[in-house]
Amino acid sequence: MENQSYGRRMWSIWSPLVIKYAIATVVTSVVLFFFTGAGMMQQGKSGEITKLMEEPDHMAELMQAASERLMDYAVPLEGAAALVTIPVMLFFMNRDKKKLKKELMMKGRAPLWKYPAIVVISSAMCLALNNLILLSKLSSYSESYDETIQMLYQPSFAVQLICLGVLMPVCEELTYRGLMYRRMRKDMSFLNAALYSSLIFAVTHGNLVQMLYGFSMGMMLGLVYEKYGSVLAPVCAHVTANVVSVIGTQYQWFDWIFGDVVRVGAVTVLCAAAASTVYIRMQRMDSRFP
Repeated sequence: MENQSYGRRMWSIWSPLVIKYAIATVVTSVVLFFFTGAGMMQQGKSGEITKLMEEPDHMAELMQAASERLMDYAVPLEGAAALVTIPVMLFFMNRDKKKLKKELMMKGRAPLWKYPAIVVISSAMCLALNNLILLSKLSSYSESYDETIQMLYQPSFAVQLICLGVLMPVCEELTYRGLMYRRMRKDMSFLNAALYSSLIFAVTHGNLVQMLYGFSMGMMLGLVYEKYGSVLAPVCAHVTANVVSVIGTQYQWFDWIFGDVVRVGAVTVLCAAAASTVYIRMQRMDSRFP
């Protein structure tokens, strides 16, 4: 195994996240520049643009208006950034593949017929965790949670499905599991790698409620990757959970569930039982990592 300095090991682990946020920043900056330019064009003809740029206060107002407009497109922007990031992460994963596969001596991928279990556990965890969040009223402890949820579910249903349901979870899994977790796993046990990658995944969600949800899901996603030996497994799990959440919100599943106390308890218990059953079965699977 190649010996690396502490600094190089840290950069190896953190660089995917740095690259992900750098791409998102560039995409956002380009769109912000476009919105600001469009605002300037609306203010006057091309011959007056130089005069507008020489007025700092007016330029600040244009930038502020462009930033506020940008918030209305937050989800499509995240989707666009994810679309740009996905091939970049795939490039680094392919570059890692030969070296890490030799070092980790992976046993190969789990067969496809075992993948329906992933759909079950991710759907059950999504519903159970959302129910627990609503029951515990955790959102009252996080001022930014409601604002974030409103922003996420503001676009059309189709945009939500494409961006929240597919592009963003694929991008996140390539970053957090496909690169960060796998690089950590080279030097760590499963538990340590899963804990560290899940903590990072949770913190980047920005508010208490989503952090707790993200950490729980992150541990499950790490287990799925560990047992199935392919990043396709956590991608499948993450996409399933997000799609269930988007559809459930669109069709008011959670309002229906919370319309009856017995229904809340029954759905939560059933989901917890299903997730636990699949978890026990996964624990019996051979690890694909050493």
